[in-house]
Amino acid sequence: MQSVIDPSADGVWNAVETVTTASGTTERQPRTPEEWLEVRHAAITLVESANLLVIEGRRAGAHDFPAEAAGALDSAHIQALITARRADFNAFAAALRIASLTALSAIDARDPVRLVSAGGAIDQVCEGCHLTFWYPNQVIPPLPQVARALPPLERAPNTAQARPSTQ
Repeated sequence: MQSVIDPSADGVWNAVETVTTASGTTERQPRTPEEWLEVRHAAITLVESANLLVIEGRRAGAHDFPAEAAGALDSAHIQALITARRADFNAFAAALRIASLTALSAIDARDPVRLVSAGGAIDQVCEGCHLTFWYPNQVIPPLPQVARALPPLERAPNTAQARPSTQ
């Protein structure tokens, strides 16, 4: 995951973005054939990675690792869940492949809007699998008292909300 899938997913997710700072807004998206090819390589790697995930006997990690946070599992428990629920794990892999093929189609059409949408689908598949096999007992800390006292943010009509990072 860390060496192949995560960097490839980041290559798709980070291909199109809007960055707003005090000095202004910058729109980023692939524009040259070389930039589109780079994103295409990331999407193809994701498509093929889904095939690697379903190889029978493949371990969750090359090395054992501890749980990373409250509610997360260590590698032995992740592997036990995958083994016990292999059909579910394989279904997530198939969904990753389909979402990645959708991203590839958007890339080939040079359509950044479709690419963002496909990236969202990839994110949903990844997060669903992680919630099932990696951190099924996730502990979400309560909102700090200070934040509860703040008034809700107001948005201009028809503006998109930023997707919070899950990484």
